[in-house]
Amino acid sequence: AVPRYVFQSPDDRWIGLRGHDRGEQALIPDLEAAIRAQGHVELVVAVAGGTFSLDQTPAGRELFLERKRDFYRSLTLHEAIESRVRNVLAEQPAPYLGLHLRYTDRGHQAPLPRDIRAALVTAADGTGLSRVFVASDTARHRDRWHDEVRSLGLEPWSIDHPVLDREDPASAHAALIDWRLLGHAQRLVYFAESSYATEAAVAAGAWSTSVALRPH
Repeated sequence: AVPRYVFQSPDDRWIGLRGHDRGEQALIPDLEAAIRAQGHVELVVAVAGGTFSLDQTPAGRELFLERKRDFYRSLTLHEAIESRVRNVLAEQPAPYLGLHLRYTDRGHQAPLPRDIRAALVTAADGTGLSRVFVASDTARHRDRWHDEVRSLGLEPWSIDHPVLDREDPASAHAALIDWRLLGHAQRLVYFAESSYATEAAVAAGAWSTSVALRPH
């Protein structure tokens, strides 16, 4: 039960950071001021819904992303997930492009189809790659974009997961497999409002070359 925003515990042992509607990054100056005022802090407790860092200079931001990339790559998920990913990569080895489509809870923030197609063509031309891993939170949109990708002269592939419905806890298994596979892509095309895909681009080390598409 960490209070919102920057909170100093009554015993001065810890400081809380909870951005809620304001976000964490906007509160970093207040957090730094609280730490300086207290002198010594044993613990900072962050309840975070977004990505943020203390150093927002270009060099600091780059170092932050590199550290996140290294963390994601060292993170070991459940063996059932990791073994499936290894098997898929044996059949569909890198390099390939990644396309992530988020149409359920982010459908109102989707880019135009023509913008997605243009980004895929740019990614293919820029890398010389034609194979595209297509991931989505609905089978209907995944299958539709297989056709769209083929119409561009590219080669789509996906994992046929038995469950994609976000209301079903079993969908987390599929989501983690797809996330790992997106993290092996050389370049991603994705919806900018999707933190899932944004972090996959970080895991891939492709945050500067991938295309984050804004809502139309």
